[in-house]
Amino acid sequence: MLCRFVLYLSLPCLALPSFATSPAKEKPALNILAPDLPGASEKGGYGRDIAIVDRTLAYCGYEANFLIQPFGRHWLSFQHLEMADGVMTVPLAQSLPGFSTAAYIWYQNGAFYDASEQASIETLDDLVGLDVVTFQDGPKILGLEKKAETFGSILTIADQTIHSRLLLRGRVDAILADGLIIAEVNERLIEESERSDRLVSKQAHLEFAPIFNPSPYKMVFKESVIAEEFDRCFDELFRQGVIMRISDYYTEKHKENLKHRYLAQ
Repeated sequence: MLCRFVLYLSLPCLALPSFATSPAKEKPALNILAPDLPGASEKGGYGRDIAIVDRTLAYCGYEANFLIQPFGRHWLSFQHLEMADGVMTVPLAQSLPGFSTAAYIWYQNGAFYDASEQASIETLDDLVGLDVVTFQDGPKILGLEKKAETFGSILTIADQTIHSRLLLRGRVDAILADGLIIAEVNERLIEESERSDRLVSKQAHLEFAPIFNPSPYKMVFKESVIAEEFDRCFDELFRQGVIMRISDYYTEKHKENLKHRYLAQ
């Protein structure tokens, strides 16, 4: 599974370029719980992660129905909803009842900041004295609990659109979260600001610094055979280059901000 530790991670299925799939046998449709993460997994079946999971399951002969819920709640729903067959975006070390796959997606957490206002950020030490915002449980997940007192302030907010609003209005100095998700939210807000200048108060030169180690995530299924099939089909699609092409499809439009600093893509 060494290939799983190489950089790869993640439009809607209708718009995505055609990639090879294997002939499908008649199998039951699967209900897959997914977190609401902009650009990764969203309502309507949009996102890099959904595209990867959907294509992998299709290669195995399954149709997937994606049920979108707030991040974290989707893990609880998987444990209590009988109708749920699988759950996406589970930290590799997290234990859930069921059968786990190998890592199929990686997140590159880092600092998104306005380079026209802040000196270059390359390490955690460059955040000393800055006002930052991160996701729920971010300080724990990112290992910041012992460093919290070195920040000017640190906010934890679940809604990542609020993160970008705060940065684009100059209320915080940096966002600490996944670069691709932040880039997607930033782009949407900037586009909206063309119709409402209340969203963005100034022109920003946004840059991303990958100051944290990439975080691996797995799938968990209620049936062992499906978990085994998922790993086998994923590895085959990875060898064919399909997984990387899906990932590139989503990261390419954010190259200006991410450059080659998101999982070295």
